[in-house]
Amino acid sequence: MVLLTGADRLSLDAVAFSLADSCPSVCSIAYDVRPNAAVESGLDIVRTVARPRADGLTFGESESFALEECCMSCTVKHDVGRVLKSICSAFAAGVGVGSEVPPRIESNGLSDAMGVSASASPESLSFTMTEAFLVSLPVGLEGSLVAQYLTDLFRLDDWRMPLFIGAVANAVGLDEFEERFFDDDRLCLYGLGEEDGVYDERSTGAVVSCLIRESSCVLELPVVGAGCLVRHLDAEGECRCRDIIRAIAGCDALICEDAHTVNLMELVEAASGAMVPRV
Repeated sequence: MVLLTGADRLSLDAVAFSLADSCPSVCSIAYDVRPNAAVESGLDIVRTVARPRADGLTFGESESFALEECCMSCTVKHDVGRVLKSICSAFAAGVGVGSEVPPRIESNGLSDAMGVSASASPESLSFTMTEAFLVSLPVGLEGSLVAQYLTDLFRLDDWRMPLFIGAVANAVGLDEFEERFFDDDRLCLYGLGEEDGVYDERSTGAVVSCLIRESSCVLELPVVGAGCLVRHLDAEGECRCRDIIRAIAGCDALICEDAHTVNLMELVEAASGAMVPRV
């Protein structure tokens, strides 16, 4: 399993898409936030699950629920655990791999979101066996806390299949990286402005640094747009953003200068010492 973090939605989605595309049998679970004035927290969590089917297509389903626990981290990590348990239990019971649906499987919100329900036909539940899980966390959410919770969960419960955290990867877009790195304004979690925006009280720069520092792998997206601002170029006119990232990252962190060259299974295997290529 790979946990993917990021400080901006565009980079996070781009890297998640690239990683999922590199592994046809991946199950992707992505989280985002939306404002909701009808709930006490004022915030909804949006979960999207995409699973590959035996016919080569991908089945995706989204569901939103209110942030009701003490914080976003607790809400998301507990939900990830429940979703993984539902998927693993379904495979262990033979649901979703072309077998008949067990008669006593009860429908609930999670099983419906996974595409597993008592009324579904075997053909509609014909998913391929998941080779890896890719969990994209909400913008700004630290992966280390979620990783520790899931690691403890995997050790304490019977999951019917081997599960472990292969990497906590951080998606870093080099376009306007320095703007975010030196930005002391609040981190934008959703939206484009004060009217529809959802903000974290932490500064954008602090979150960027924190996510890079905690990650076991940093996946950089090459510059394709505005690039680096002139004030952040050195005397020879060279960009120093990659040097900044390497200085912040842990000494054992794997750093790839082009996220599009990375295969998801390489990140999963990174836990056992496999190297991600530096391009």
